[in-house]
Amino acid sequence: MGRYVLAIDAGTGSGRAIVYDLKGAIVSLAQEEWSHPAVPDVPGGFDFAAEVNGALVDRVIGKAIHEANLSSSEIAAVSTTSMREGVVLYDAAGTVLWACPNVDARAQAEANELVREGIAQKIYETAGDWVSITAPARLKWLQKRHPDLASRARHIGLISDWLATRLTGTYYTEPSVGSSSALFDLSKRSWSMELVEAIGLDPAIMPPVVEPGTVVGRVMTAAAQRCGLAAGTPVIAGGADTQLALFGLGRRAGDATLVGGSFWQTTILANKPLIDPKRSPRTLCHVQPGEWMVEGIGFLTGFSMRWLRDAFVLPLLPASERSKAFQRMEELATAVPPGCEGVYATMANPMQADRWLHPAPGFLGFNINRADVGIGAATRGIMEAGAFIAHDHLKTLKALSGYSFERIQFTGGSSQGALWPQIIADVFGLPVDIPVVKETTALGCAMLAAVGAGLFKTLDEAVSAMASPVERQIEPAPEKHEAYSSLERQWMALNGEITKIANRGLVEPLWRPAGALT
Repeated sequence: MGRYVLAIDAGTGSGRAIVYDLKGAIVSLAQEEWSHPAVPDVPGGFDFAAEVNGALVDRVIGKAIHEANLSSSEIAAVSTTSMREGVVLYDAAGTVLWACPNVDARAQAEANELVREGIAQKIYETAGDWVSITAPARLKWLQKRHPDLASRARHIGLISDWLATRLTGTYYTEPSVGSSSALFDLSKRSWSMELVEAIGLDPAIMPPVVEPGTVVGRVMTAAAQRCGLAAGTPVIAGGADTQLALFGLGRRAGDATLVGGSFWQTTILANKPLIDPKRSPRTLCHVQPGEWMVEGIGFLTGFSMRWLRDAFVLPLLPASERSKAFQRMEELATAVPPGCEGVYATMANPMQADRWLHPAPGFLGFNINRADVGIGAATRGIMEAGAFIAHDHLKTLKALSGYSFERIQFTGGSSQGALWPQIIADVFGLPVDIPVVKETTALGCAMLAAVGAGLFKTLDEAVSAMASPVERQIEPAPEKHEAYSSLERQWMALNGEITKIANRGLVEPLWRPAGALT
């Protein structure tokens, strides 16, 4: 049996394949960015391009195996992870009929209908999330607008499941990503048939639920020919991106973690499903049985930095220097003091699951008499805005859980530099631990692959062998924490005013939620 495992990750902004050894070290990584096409004449609608993205995933799998200088037979097992909420429907032959990503917000009317009927409240109480970014409203939209497609559906899954189905031809889900559909009973870690039937779905299309780390099939010959894996390679049930990041870090109940990818998640783990009566954060099943994750989501925090890079920095750099764009942005931002010389980035709001309108993306406060305040201030402005939102989420989670936190761990792509982690420490007033492995979602996925392949007997054994240790610890600067306390209050007030402008329709918000209460 091979001594390497492969994690396949369908993120909001890219598809990746990463080969790991059994000590948790990355052997190779291949990645390609993708975007989600807007649906013509459907406000807020985005499709997940399953055929195009499937071909992209095949390419990165083959590239990762090639760059690892391994034969396909040396890959002991494969597991999958993805963004949450994305839904995939299949016909009887297994062809994808329809798919949407997590950022899809097409089903305004249907979400409002669920609110009026009282179903949205029942969904939150049972499944831990509102109807803004989850499957119920989207599926009702499909039933109304494309009844022909809805009637042909014979299987349903989430995007993580779809990655494995492409390889094996089997249909399943597992609790961590399955619960992001808002069709789960959190306490049972399985489908709520009451909710399934409440939105008009045939219970027969709901796939079996297995625990993460379970063998769900083997790579088919046709799939092997597409991507370069060996036919017969075991495929293991993976999980949702954020929960797998926590698993890859070895986090357990009572720990607080900030996961910084395209979206940011401020998370805690608990030994029971905590449902917020104020409907601010949301709750999902964790990878570990008997644990649940509560999170506040920073909407497109990391993606905002990518947008700034692509729109304003890359066009000015020669091709030879573009790979260092983020490094150059951080250098410029480091030279700017807290408060960004009066520049504020309005990018998103703290999570309020049932009324989560965001402001129009933009910057305020540039002094046009100062030519030295530009990209650096804009970069730091996005960093500070992300930190303020994450800090607000941690305060909410502390009040909900009753836990106290002496430190926080920060992982994901946004944790790779020096400045953003320091801003997190200064805003939170807490020490920040940065793990050695930044790709902790894929690491958690690889750990499940290793358990499913029999290379470790239990999840805890895989954690002991592969979980990422802390690489560096960042202490908050007391004087900066004091300054940020005032700046955070000012940012919250200003962001709230810009949100009101968006709510009046004078500018287009970053995102307008379906089913928002007024």
